[in-house]
Amino acid sequence: MFSILNRGKKSISLDLRKQEAKEIFFKLVEKSDVLVENFVKGTMEKWGLGYKDLININPQLIYAKISGFGNEGLEKYIQKTAFDIIIQAESGILDALDLKEGPPKLPIADYTAGHVAAIGISQALYYREKTGKGQFIDISMHDLMFAINMRAQAREFMPLTKKLDLGSKFLPVYNQYHTKNGLITMTTLTENQWKRLCNYILLKPELITDSKFDNPIKRFNHVDLLDEIIESWSRTVTKEEAISHLESQRIPCGKSRKMSEIPNHPNLKARGMLCQDFDFKKWGVDHATIPNRLINFSETKGDVKSAGPEFGEHNHEIFCDLLGYSEDDLKQWKKRRVI
Repeated sequence: MFSILNRGKKSISLDLRKQEAKEIFFKLVEKSDVLVENFVKGTMEKWGLGYKDLININPQLIYAKISGFGNEGLEKYIQKTAFDIIIQAESGILDALDLKEGPPKLPIADYTAGHVAAIGISQALYYREKTGKGQFIDISMHDLMFAINMRAQAREFMPLTKKLDLGSKFLPVYNQYHTKNGLITMTTLTENQWKRLCNYILLKPELITDSKFDNPIKRFNHVDLLDEIIESWSRTVTKEEAISHLESQRIPCGKSRKMSEIPNHPNLKARGMLCQDFDFKKWGVDHATIPNRLINFSETKGDVKSAGPEFGEHNHEIFCDLLGYSEDDLKQWKKRRVI
């Protein structure tokens, strides 16, 4: 899990509670564009390493703080130690996904927070490029999960959704459908897609003018009946046949793949997304796939040069090569448990 999330990163060890370590950290801040931290509010400030402390050292620093409930707000929340499961619960995501018991299936809050923070940092760097000013960025995982929980928000705009139980379909023709040999997904979000589905896939042009289906709201009201009609077609074909028919009419669709199939997805292979270059045998893993780069730039393509680092693996590179300390400094710090 560490390698999946920390591929390509470097690791140093530094005990920020010790004054000597703080002095080393200050030198690192002098040479840095961005600092990211995810401690509870007040932790970095207690160590003398908060934003107001560090901008005295580097006024152009971009300081991004990712926390469960934000840096400002109700004290009882902003002081809470929060992990992905807590935020998914507090934001109604577990409820929206109909997870009535058990943990989340994926770390949605953690992953989203990191990506949104990266967007915010990019914007702050651009602002700094124009003005010369750094700034503090406050990222709340709870805020982000509220924004993602569109199902909860839709209840205010679409009164009918309040009557649906959480397991109900949320949109018409927006579902998984059974075929002879597995599930496919498909949707018709435009009227032209809906008409092509009726005319050329279901071979039921009468549905277009049927009073139960002749506009999106009516289709929403009869979503279960509509799904039965679609499955009366999909169950007569294979996944491959269904996809071929749907794609011929430019109707969005896809195969519902099992997790075990994903490391062999042909398009992920074609895009170089499946990184299988690293040896994990010391962890008892014969073969492992981790994600490659997520963003493809034309001029600075980039790649994943390493799996997750060992703790302190890059102490020499960062402290000696970047900051100019000596090997003897590192030996003395180790003795005093500074690193």
